[in-house]
Amino acid sequence: MRYSGVSEYMRELIRADEKRKAEDRLEALLLEGLNGKETEFTKEDWNAIRKEALARINRKKQN
Repeated sequence: MRYSGVSEYMRELIRADEKRKAEDRLEALLLEGLNGKETEFTKEDWNAIRKEALARINRKKQN
């Protein structure tokens, strides 16, 4: 992939890092759940899921 400038490249690096961090967090939460530690699903959890889903939809619309 070619970038038109340094700022575009940096934005892509930041997006990739944010995605990796979100995936790491999800994996940790899934492993925690598999290990039997129960946590209550909160309104904040639903808000985070909704926010991520909307962000993914918006990214797909931009491409």
